[in-house]
Amino acid sequence: MLRKVWAFVRLTRPLFLFGGIVLNLLGLAIATAHGHALDAGRAVLGQVLITSIQLLAHYSNESFDFEVDQLIGERRTWFSGGSGVLAAGELDRAVARQAMIVCAVVAVSALGLAAVQTPIVLLIGTISLAGAYFYSAPPLSLMGSGWGELSTALLTGLFVPVTGYALQAGYIDLSLLLLCSPLVLVYMAMIIAFQFPDREADAAVGKRTLTVRLGLGRAAQLHNLLIVLSLIALALSSPRWAWLSVPLAMWQMIAVAQLTRSGGRHFQWLTTGAVALSGLLPLLRLIDLIT
Repeated sequence: MLRKVWAFVRLTRPLFLFGGIVLNLLGLAIATAHGHALDAGRAVLGQVLITSIQLLAHYSNESFDFEVDQLIGERRTWFSGGSGVLAAGELDRAVARQAMIVCAVVAVSALGLAAVQTPIVLLIGTISLAGAYFYSAPPLSLMGSGWGELSTALLTGLFVPVTGYALQAGYIDLSLLLLCSPLVLVYMAMIIAFQFPDREADAAVGKRTLTVRLGLGRAAQLHNLLIVLSLIALALSSPRWAWLSVPLAMWQMIAVAQLTRSGGRHFQWLTTGAVALSGLLPLLRLIDLIT
């Protein structure tokens, strides 16, 4: 029984949930900085909505990306290639589907409650729900369409803090576009980094991610361009503590270039660096606002 519980915890990939918490807090901090009083009830409701949609995306991906996860094998890293739980037969695929349904019910319920208080959240939440599910699920299967990377980066780096902000303010401030643009760019770079170790398995099942479409060389160039653009966007938003992320960003760019040139096949630290950068940047932006 304990093995099944631990397998389900790994299936859930709880570490990624912290990103949703930090991004929601960022939205709350921006709302407070703009003079809006913090409503704890709405903050919690927003987090329930965000986390349930995030879990829906996790379980949907685990279920619909099952074939790729089976092929990845030893190329799986701590953060890419899914949890490996279903591929190893530790849990049945039905468990992921059932968990996905439960999360969908929770998300729709939270969205309904949030929309009553803040109508604009209905639009944000509906787009987020659809994007989370159809990232992996047919008929759209955005993850292999060439648009999945951008859509996921937008849903994560922009829509999550916007949700937190809107539930406090009652509207969306356009200044959030500038504040969140570095996050969107870094999240898209992270997703591309995740695709490096999965590229061969993705290609084998016809999953045409950007890395499959572009090849490793051009995908590496796009990854580094996105990080450079994120640093430029960061400079335009007048950060303070956020510049502490620059050394990690530079290291990540060098690592991608070296792995591509050398034909390396060990991407553990690349994917770890991608997660660290995408987690550090919003955290430092949050510190900017509360200090």
